Amino acid sequence: MADPRPPADPVLDTRVRRRAGQLFLVLAGLLTAAALLRPLVPHRPAWLQGGYALLLALGVTGSALLAGLGGRGRPEALALQGCLVLSVDALGQLAAPAGWPSWPLMSLLVASQAVAEGLAAALAFAGQATVLAAATAAWARPFDARPALAAAVGYFAIALAVNRALAGEKRRLSATLAELARLTHGIDQLDDEPGQASRPISSAAEALRQVSGEGRRARQLDRAGELDAALRQIVEVARAAVEAHAVLYFDVDRDREQAHLRVARGPEALLAECAVPLGEDPFSFLVERDQPFYATDFKRLLWELPWYRGQVKVGSLLALPVRSGGTTIGALVAERLEIQSFTGREPALLEGFAALAGETIQRARASLGREELDAEFKAVHPISQRLATLSREADVCGLLLSSARHVAGLEGAAVVMTDELETRYQVVAAFGRPGEYLNRTVGLDERTWAAWLLRSGDKTLLLGHLAGERQRMPVFVLDEGSARAGALLGVALRARDATLGALILTGPRDTFDTSSLRVLEILANQAAATLSLIRDREKQHQLAVLDGLTGLYNRRAFNGLLASAIANEDRREGRLALVMLDLDHFKKLNDTHGHPAGDAALRSLARLLDQHLRKGDYAARYGGEEFVVILPGSDEQHALQAAERLRTALQKYRFLHEGARIPLTASFGVAVWPGDGREPEALLAAADRGLYAAKQTGRNRVVAASTLPAESPTGAP
Repeated sequence: MADPRPPADPVLDTRVRRRAGQLFLVLAGLLTAAALLRPLVPHRPAWLQGGYALLLALGVTGSALLAGLGGRGRPEALALQGCLVLSVDALGQLAAPAGWPSWPLMSLLVASQAVAEGLAAALAFAGQATVLAAATAAWARPFDARPALAAAVGYFAIALAVNRALAGEKRRLSATLAELARLTHGIDQLDDEPGQASRPISSAAEALRQVSGEGRRARQLDRAGELDAALRQIVEVARAAVEAHAVLYFDVDRDREQAHLRVARGPEALLAECAVPLGEDPFSFLVERDQPFYATDFKRLLWELPWYRGQVKVGSLLALPVRSGGTTIGALVAERLEIQSFTGREPALLEGFAALAGETIQRARASLGREELDAEFKAVHPISQRLATLSREADVCGLLLSSARHVAGLEGAAVVMTDELETRYQVVAAFGRPGEYLNRTVGLDERTWAAWLLRSGDKTLLLGHLAGERQRMPVFVLDEGSARAGALLGVALRARDATLGALILTGPRDTFDTSSLRVLEILANQAAATLSLIRDREKQHQLAVLDGLTGLYNRRAFNGLLASAIANEDRREGRLALVMLDLDHFKKLNDTHGHPAGDAALRSLARLLDQHLRKGDYAARYGGEEFVVILPGSDEQHALQAAERLRTALQKYRFLHEGARIPLTASFGVAVWPGDGREPEALLAAADRGLYAAKQTGRNRVVAASTLPAESPTGAP
């Protein structure tokens, strides 16, 4: 799909870059002439050595920068290659007294130039290298022309040999790509409804409703057979293209944690059936990292491959993930008996076959999904029953996405949810391409298709050809770039006349039809009702456990949290700290500024606690102006430091009430489990003793219970 954005402006104007490249090419020629004098040998003057080295560094750096720019031209590329030849020659001059030859490195450079710049340029650089080798021989004492002649023959032979080998590889690749195109066209025939986009969708939906269970199973078997035949073709062509000892395709079964051999072409020693645990290489690396796996000369692995009958001395193995909808569903494995194999263009070629296998499976699944829509309708009832039993929004969204996978051949899907104020939405669950935008937040007033659906009040949005729409908008977030999805199906999650969010599916052009839409509407309605009930329960739970004024946990919830935290630390032999704090002179604050000011002070302290505590710490309003904080995993030193940070932050803080900036301070008591008390009541009493001591010794301070006598009066004035 074309990118509608204009191309970026070049860093340098084309004419300026070409002129600079020509200047550097002239510089490379002048440096070549200067190199004939062997300026870097030890007995040359320092000014000559330094000047030549400086000019050579300038030539290499400048030509490399020009060649690295987009849209580079021929002069700067030739200048860079010429300067590289001079650099290798310079290394040879410097290393010659130590007896180190430069011809191996020069040979590699000439070979790489034959690959990168073509035969004519490679021969020119081979000539440059030969001239420099002749200059070395001419300055040598005694004179010996044999090294120069050997270098000339070697450099030119390398350039010619690499160029011929590359030409043969290109011919083989062209033939392979032609066969690949033919095979791709054959795979297109797997779609039994090539004219579906132009036919009325309602007729296809009506036919699906008439499918019997026996006919559906028969078609499933037919599709599986067709898929096996297509995969066999891919494996056969892949094996011939890379001249492999064997090529195999495995299905990845994540539920059973196994990779099942489905299609293989190779020697008779290959097993007809094989299941390999996903925890073993190459599948462990391939599935966990979603990256190709390569091994060579690794006898412990390669000589004992489980899909062979007996030992086969495999030298190299390359396994590539086969993806569908952004998920690894299989593996394409190629082997050779030679070590250090599968280099050059062969990995890229095998990646193309892996992509073709993924596309074949995706198309077969899409076709099978269309034939099984009747079964999808029958599956709606149990899914609805399961939705009704869920108690977490994440589980509802996950079930909704997993159900959507079966409706059509998706590229991806996401659930977006609006906030309470209905001013923005967030991508809360996704797979495939939309997974890139997980947890991203977008304003409802932005121009995206997701925002349009959520704002419009419509229940559904079906766009079969996104690129053909008059309005060009991204689907989920503003920085998606050019449109990558061909089609879009969105279903709003509405309950009690409120839009909670939406389920949005993306796929290839004309993937979705009205039968898919009906299934998703039913599931979305049930999911929305479940989400509404979950939110109601969460609100009721918050009312039960949260303090209405501060939003912190109330005393009842705190008691449960403390008991649970102590039990957790007891199981793992850990530790925790309890901090109790009380606002100083709170009664005076109420008497002077009124009870609304006191309420504002309590809310300010709650916000301060929320800002300064770690994730996993718990703060609660214990009663009146008294607060408690649970610090799991903290010892006394950490707890004292945390309490001191809170005390200092509160001392510096001024809360605003009716135009007055009012200061606040608090006293803190710290107790640590289990040293200051093993039971919740004992720990609370110890923290209270520390708080009482802080009050008694002048307020606005932190006191640890461990510094006090075991028995101390409780309560604070």
